[in-house]
Amino acid sequence: MTDNVSKIVGAFLKLSQAERRKVVEVVAKLQTAPGALNESRIIKSFGLESMENSTTINFAPIPGGCPTCGK
Repeated sequence: MTDNVSKIVGAFLKLSQAERRKVVEVVAKLQTAPGALNESRIIKSFGLESMENSTTINFAPIPGGCPTCGK
């Protein structure tokens, strides 16, 4: 099993039963969706707008240095 698959399975096992049913529903729809699937189409089609722009990484220097490593 690849590292990516292991992470997905691990995250899936931490979900509630209702959340697991929703994930299975979305994956089933993704597998049968016609045409090319891109991220924006998936977000709009499955009501995942909360995922859009959910991760922001800023590598610019900040005053005082990095809060994690101090550099």
